[in-house]
Amino acid sequence: MSGIRTSVSLYSLQDSYARGRVDLASALAFVADTGATGVELISDQMIVGTPFPTDETVAAWRTALDASGLAPVCNDIFINSTLYANRVLRPREQLELLKRDLDVSARLGFDLVRLVSDTSAEVTLAALPYAEGLGVTMALEVHAGMSFDSPGTAGWIAMMRAAQSERLGLVVDTGIFCHRHPRVSTQYFLGLGLTPAVATRIDELFAEHGDTMRLFSQGGQMVFPDDLTALFSGPVDGEYAFFSTGYENTPLTVLDEYAPYIRHVHGKFFEMTGGEEYSIDYRAVVQALHGIGYTGYISSEYEGNRFVPVDGAVDDQGQVRAHQRLLSQLVAEVE
Repeated sequence: MSGIRTSVSLYSLQDSYARGRVDLASALAFVADTGATGVELISDQMIVGTPFPTDETVAAWRTALDASGLAPVCNDIFINSTLYANRVLRPREQLELLKRDLDVSARLGFDLVRLVSDTSAEVTLAALPYAEGLGVTMALEVHAGMSFDSPGTAGWIAMMRAAQSERLGLVVDTGIFCHRHPRVSTQYFLGLGLTPAVATRIDELFAEHGDTMRLFSQGGQMVFPDDLTALFSGPVDGEYAFFSTGYENTPLTVLDEYAPYIRHVHGKFFEMTGGEEYSIDYRAVVQALHGIGYTGYISSEYEGNRFVPVDGAVDDQGQVRAHQRLLSQLVAEVE
């Protein structure tokens, strides 16, 4: 029997929230109505006053959370190391920001935080005693464009293995399992002037090589093949080719090695169509997670919203409902 549970990242509803279609309480009620049993938050985005929300703001969040019946699964935090234009924050400055975010996460009721992909291993290790004292786990997001074999992610994982603390782990983003380039991205860039032949060639390269990251990435540089650049007719073409590397096709077998460290899964999706996700084979993902004994949450994380034209309507709630239906069906199948 599978112990996999489903949650929704409120990142998915950022358009509804920003345009006033939902407030925090109604967003939580919506998530519960989809059948999810947990919720993921970006406190920077939706908790007023973060990282120093008032006690009243925290109490209002907890009241709404209790009313929804949802479990607080994960808070996504950032270290704004590029806060200044002329320098990157020093490690001790980053450490203070991280401690601040751990504090607010604990106040909001979370015992797991998602560290953004480029979080320093040195800073994380320095914060570990503080996180252990709060009872909060810090988990690095393994995101497309920075999958397991990228130098930054590999270095952080080496630190995690050496530290051997239950308060360190990984958040796997399923955007690393794209078997084809997201169609909504292509449609968006075509609207910006992308040369159609470039879009077609990128799809071909994705099919021929698994993804474009492994083809274009050479010694830390992005090098486009000559037969692709020959099709470029404007700056949008190069930009599209670069962004195509943000959808990796990492083999699902990679989960076997990292199973003991996986604390959470971001169920990234770009386009639900006909009950399936266009670019990610969720049946294979859920079966693989079940196969390694994963019993945590998969959080629906809708990212197709960024590819809707400026004046277009974002159906974030419809997309989230469809994704939750798919996850529920697939989890039931492996039970």
